[in-house]
Order: sequence, then structure tokens, then C-alpha cells
Amino acid sequence: MADKAVSILIVDDERPVRTLLNLILTPHFHCDSAESASEALSLIETKSFDLALVDLGLPGLSGLGLCRLIVKRNPEISVVVISGETDDQSIADALAAGAVDYIKKPFDLDPTVRRLQKIIETRIPGAVAS
Repeated sequence: MADKAVSILIVDDERPVRTLLNLILTPHFHCDSAESASEALSLIETKSFDLALVDLGLPGLSGLGLCRLIVKRNPEISVVVISGETDDQSIADALAAGAVDYIKKPFDLDPTVRRLQKIIETRIPGAVAS
């Protein structure tokens, strides 16, 4: 299979988090961002994504609800939940909703990039960092 660039959707209601993730991920991947679940769903309808980073604490539809919708409607998109919630129940709920991983905030930059690269290598055949 031919190599393809990886596209990531970052969904977080906090602008500083979206900005930071864009800065650290853009050298490796194509990134778009949304500040709400509804904005994310609109982007998913018009663009193709390989991976979505979804914050649990979104306004309106929660990150958990968004995770469920993405997995149901677009199972080719791998969802990774990012959250400041560090309790076992939040992690279990995210994984039960279809997330492939859970990254706790605040996150270390280099390990986060390596972790996402590993997920991409495992789940997306032919994918390469751009």
C-alpha cells in the first residue's frame, strides 16, 4: 500500500490546548482543530481524518458522546481521549466508548507525539508522518 500522510482532528474547548497540540503535532501530521463536538462533526463530514484527539470536557455534547458518535459513524477514525480526569472510571468509560487510548493532561510533549505515532503505525496501514 502506498504511504499516506496522517490527518488528525484535535477537539478541545480550551484554545491554549488546541494551540499547543497543533504546534507539537503539525511538524509530524496534518492537523485541524475544533472547539466543540458539533464543530468536530461538521469537519468530519467534509474532511477525512485518521485520528481524533477528543477532550472529555466539551460543552454541549460531551467528549464521551462525541467519541461514541465518531466510532459509530466513522469507525476508520481512531479516537484518543485527552483529559485532566485521571480516575479509573473516566478511563474505563472512554475505552468502553471506543477510544483506542487515553492521554492524561497535562501531557509531556515528546512522549505524547511518540505515543500517537505508535497508535498510527499500529492502526493505519501505510500511514507516515508528513
